[in-house]
Amino acid sequence: MSSPCHRTSRRGLAALVALPLLFLAAAAPRAAAAPTGYVALGDSYAAGVAAGAYDSASGDCHRSTRAYPALWAAAHRGGAFTDRACSSATTDDVRTGQLPQLPAGTGEVTLTVGGNDLDFTDAVVHCLQPLTTESACGGALDRSAQLLRDTLPGKYDQLLRAIQQAAPGARVVVTGYPHLLQAKVAGTCWAGTESRRTRFNQLTDQLDELIRQQAAAHHIRFADPRTAFDGHGVCAPGGSEWITGIVLLHLWESFHPTADGQAHGYLPAVANALGG
Repeated sequence: MSSPCHRTSRRGLAALVALPLLFLAAAAPRAAAAPTGYVALGDSYAAGVAAGAYDSASGDCHRSTRAYPALWAAAHRGGAFTDRACSSATTDDVRTGQLPQLPAGTGEVTLTVGGNDLDFTDAVVHCLQPLTTESACGGALDRSAQLLRDTLPGKYDQLLRAIQQAAPGARVVVTGYPHLLQAKVAGTCWAGTESRRTRFNQLTDQLDELIRQQAAAHHIRFADPRTAFDGHGVCAPGGSEWITGIVLLHLWESFHPTADGQAHGYLPAVANALGG
């Protein structure tokens, strides 16, 4: 049988052994929580303008439950979904207005923006509506091309840097834009001339290439919707259009992806880039 003195010595020794372990446990850094949740940023193409089923709480942002961000979130219910995309947003609007609302520890971010920086709406007005002149169209497209060359690269770079600083652990995907128009059609097309439609699509290609290059420079994934939208632009045959024409009741819905365009054009490209 152990004496009281021996039992006390053993308890004291155990306490001395345990003491450093307590210090080590207290000093060990806690593992950071894994990034979680999905945030959508961008303009009307990300918001889902023209897809219908708008969230009334989004007001003039016209966010749709049929837009690719909402569709992705509904299929991947692993965390909170925050939709900040808004109609008419530019890169500056996303950086100063949407990005500050990014929740801490965000896991996934998608971004569609850039068209409004090039005054695409002005180009549509001067090129694709009836009774517009060649000089007006050419001037509008020249202006967009100048903005694409001289202004947008710096703004896009600044935005992507800000996103990576705000969500350093997130998977980030930036998307391009589809061709809005069928350049060559079997019959007639009310949306401008073939040469105008071709040049408009070429400008879209130049914008998408800039976005792709910016994404690569920042090691960010790029989702290209053009292949999926091929054959579904304005004036596509057989009612296969995934882009609206002029919507007289709601002009702001003109020349935007329909619900089919969001579900079958944008969503597959984004899902592939996000890895699921």
